[in-house]
Amino acid sequence: MSMIAWINELSEERIGTVAGGKGASLCRMLQNGFPVPEGFICCAEMFNTFMESNNLWDMVYQKIETIDWNSDESLVKVSESIRRAVAEAPMPKDMEQNLIEHYRVLGSESPVAVRSSGTAEDLDDASFAGQQETYLYVIGEDDVVKYVKECWASLYNDRAIFYRREKKFNERDILIAVVVMRMVNSEKSGVMFTANPINKNRNECMIEAAWGLGEGIVSGIVNPDNYIVNKSDYSYVQRYIATKEVMVIRADENGGSKEVPVGDDIKSEPVLSDKEIKDLVDVAAKAEKFYGKPEDMEWAFEKGKLYVLQSRPITTL
Repeated sequence: MSMIAWINELSEERIGTVAGGKGASLCRMLQNGFPVPEGFICCAEMFNTFMESNNLWDMVYQKIETIDWNSDESLVKVSESIRRAVAEAPMPKDMEQNLIEHYRVLGSESPVAVRSSGTAEDLDDASFAGQQETYLYVIGEDDVVKYVKECWASLYNDRAIFYRREKKFNERDILIAVVVMRMVNSEKSGVMFTANPINKNRNECMIEAAWGLGEGIVSGIVNPDNYIVNKSDYSYVQRYIATKEVMVIRADENGGSKEVPVGDDIKSEPVLSDKEIKDLVDVAAKAEKFYGKPEDMEWAFEKGKLYVLQSRPITTL
């Protein structure tokens, strides 16, 4: 059984157990006609095999047992120790070669997003959003290997460890997959709720949009445009056009991302056209029908084409 699988090929029998929350959603959407970028999943058993090959499991469980849950310092110290051990452990050579060969199919110098996908995330009653790491514009074989391990290590962020304890998850049941997908070099991007999360109106869609990468919205550094749209006829319930001072873009030819000022000619302009709003609302309606419930989605436009980057249940409804 392969420990790495292409997003468009992973069978339904395996999706639910090996791809993690984010990976499973992307697999299902791509295989059902949603515009998801190409990529592959480093499945949960790959992480398990890595941990076993480096004899890390006992260390993890023993260290977590030593946490004083009344002390932030204790939690942070244990978390840092575990993360360092995971990130610095060597990946078995055959595993590393398998990962590199999959990356070469996308292009040996192609920018990719390396994204954590925990097996306990994106559940209907628990949201792990932002607790494990995502790395953008990763370029080159060595860095892909490095950042896959960094995603694995991020399973033991202090806030993730604490959240799992609060939700009474058994640490021995927790694994993580990693999604490696073509980096969408977006001119505009954002988030979309297929139902209005504020007034819980399921006939309305809420869209937040900014120039550049959606990381600016997710991290809270950008004040985005906000659109509330009737799904039935695309009419605006509310349309707020923000003054967008900064945007996140690719840092340089070596990859990474950076914040830059938004040009004066577009900082007060609407990010989305009426046509793009319609395209997004159509995808929202399709996603809601597919999943049978309201979804929280991340999206991007590159050269006029819409891509869906993530979809998860709205846990606040």
